[in-house]
Amino acid sequence: MRTSLFFAAALVCAAPTFAQTKVFTFDEALVRSGVSLSPVPQASVSWASGTVYKLTKEGVERFIDARTGKDVPQPKDGSAGQVPSATTGGRRARRGGGSSLTSPDGRYTAYVKNNNLYVKDSQGGDDKQLTKDGSGTILNGILDWVYDEEVYGRGGRYAIRWSPDNKHLAFLQLDESRVKKYRLQDHTKRQQEATEDWDYPLPGDPNPTARLGIVSVEGGDPVFVDTRPFVPEDLLIVRFNFTPDGKRLYYQLQNRIQSQLELRSADAVTGNDSRTLITEKSAQWVDVTEDPTWLADGTFLWTSDRDGFRHLYRYKVDGTLVAQVTKGRYDMKGVTRLDEEKGLVYFNGNGVDVSGSHLYRAPLDGKSAPQCLTQGMGTHLVAFSPTEEFYLDTYSTAENPGMVRLCDGKTGAVLKTVAKYDPPRSSAQYRLGVGKFVTLKARDGYVLEGTLLLPPGYDPKKRYPVYMPVYAGPSAPTARNSYSSVNGSIRDQFLAQNGIIVFKCDNRTANPRGAEAQKCSYKQLGVRELEDIEDALKYLIDQGYADKDRISMEGWSYGGFMTAYALTHSKMFKCGIAGAPPTDWAFYDTIYTERYMSTPQLNPEGYKAASCLEGAENCHGKLLLVHGMMDDNVHLQNSVQLVYRLQKAGKDFEMMFYPAPTSRHGIGDPQQRQHSTRLMLGFLLKNL
Repeated sequence: MRTSLFFAAALVCAAPTFAQTKVFTFDEALVRSGVSLSPVPQASVSWASGTVYKLTKEGVERFIDARTGKDVPQPKDGSAGQVPSATTGGRRARRGGGSSLTSPDGRYTAYVKNNNLYVKDSQGGDDKQLTKDGSGTILNGILDWVYDEEVYGRGGRYAIRWSPDNKHLAFLQLDESRVKKYRLQDHTKRQQEATEDWDYPLPGDPNPTARLGIVSVEGGDPVFVDTRPFVPEDLLIVRFNFTPDGKRLYYQLQNRIQSQLELRSADAVTGNDSRTLITEKSAQWVDVTEDPTWLADGTFLWTSDRDGFRHLYRYKVDGTLVAQVTKGRYDMKGVTRLDEEKGLVYFNGNGVDVSGSHLYRAPLDGKSAPQCLTQGMGTHLVAFSPTEEFYLDTYSTAENPGMVRLCDGKTGAVLKTVAKYDPPRSSAQYRLGVGKFVTLKARDGYVLEGTLLLPPGYDPKKRYPVYMPVYAGPSAPTARNSYSSVNGSIRDQFLAQNGIIVFKCDNRTANPRGAEAQKCSYKQLGVRELEDIEDALKYLIDQGYADKDRISMEGWSYGGFMTAYALTHSKMFKCGIAGAPPTDWAFYDTIYTERYMSTPQLNPEGYKAASCLEGAENCHGKLLLVHGMMDDNVHLQNSVQLVYRLQKAGKDFEMMFYPAPTSRHGIGDPQQRQHSTRLMLGFLLKNL
């Protein structure tokens, strides 16, 4: 009854008033109403041809020569592409997978049926079965749960690569026979019809064993690549593909706890003549790098964290190091373009501000330092002219809705502002919070970066409750110095309108400032992360922003772990919402967990220190646990175990479990999802 009365009060308090003073209602925050919070471009801009860009404003098109700044006739060869949006997403994308794979010449389609590899010829004839040992435990060309989730990227189920000449297929074979099963129970159905068994290895238990096969499109027995001296129980095959000329198959191997990675190559037909090209080792872990980027001269670019930061290295095909191409105390975040004729590589990096993104250029010979081309802290998205003499830089910050600037392609000098972005049109009606970017120091002097969404009419003489959404996992940032990521959430704006500061700040292991910082969490997930989070909140208190007695945290998955861990290992939080939390790392999968924690057998004290269960008797503040009961990623067992420990410790808490078959690692049922959002928003407003 008290909850129902609270909701009614919230709806009354959040009722719309006059123009420019409207606030979002509780219902609008629930359904993320159609109100746009995106900044509005005063004009759209795209390259038309050569050095000519098209500027469209209020339906009128102009074509402007970047060299002269003068209007010119419309080029005859059409548009060369739209300039990117003013903002960009903060999470790295997952690779998707289709239902089949087509050969480079389009003639053949490879697919998997009953865990065997087949090929279909578009010119006719029966489909050819290329493997024959597929079964309930032998998977050919298709990934199991843990390889799909933790190695190759969720959704990319096929583990098949075509040779450039269309004659051979390389494929991953996984043997699940020693992997223990985890059973999920769908409680919305009769028990006899409602179970799912998943091959799901827990830390310290057997992994699937992997082999890398090569088979001719014409059939015949597959051959398997020699992966010695790795033994099957201590081997992960984490990447593979053919060289551009098709003569070699290159592949990446890791040991089980991922402290070593080898790039190797073998004959693309026989699988023989295995050669080790590069070996990466770490006292902590080695992240998987993507496939090498091949250059026309036969050399390739390779990414590595070996100097504490992720950078590009250039190698000969035999594994001889040519040069370290990029360097500096920041991460190379991805190659955007290559200019092999001029010997240059362009890439994104975050040396100016960790929470932003900037364009850099470096010579491929590594003889001079990379140059940051974009000007100003924040998030930059760049579109080069077809002649590469200029680029258009779409730029925004937490405080600035954005602008498009014309820049010199060689020096990065800003030549002119072509168009600006206005605040969202909804700001003319709604009282919106104000975004702000902040930097602060942790207890050891390490610089952390974060963003604030301050309540409308913020009073610096007043202290406010704080809502801190987190993820906090290794190399998975939440804060971003761009306008929409700070100001663009209706839910965040709703909380700000209710007098709550929304604070996003990445602990050092989550921010993308290099492996050097991230690896302090090794064998003790949560411990150092919590110290940084506490230091960030102490900054808000010391600066007069935060009411120290009204601080909340919320997160899902790793963020759920971090929230549950904070409430069981800290006294700073009045309340927290833990969604689908891994409450003890002994309950999560091998490949992710052992990368950061080693095995329970080798690191028992670290597992204990990182466990929410071990801190249950010290739970402080109000905790809400939320979990999908059919979660096949972070099993419901995690929350149930914490519930059990809290009950035994005499601790009060709240929980809500969602039983729909679609409520897995996210709440998939639309009605349940709305229910969970209402529950969580109500919990925050009630307790802050």
